[in-house]
Amino acid sequence: PLQSNGYDCGLWVLAQVAAVLRGCDVTNLREADMHDFRRYLQRLILRIPV
Repeated sequence: PLQSNGYDCGLWVLAQVAAVLRGCDVTNLREADMHDFRRYLQRLILRIPV
């Protein structure tokens, strides 16, 4: 998968790692998925007890 912007590279890496860990095909990731993945990560982070 390719990104067209210069600011989502870290997010792409995390999305690919998450996909691999879940046994998914990373070639199915699309740039349009990054918005949802960003929200998913936000929810995970906000659930971390401090």
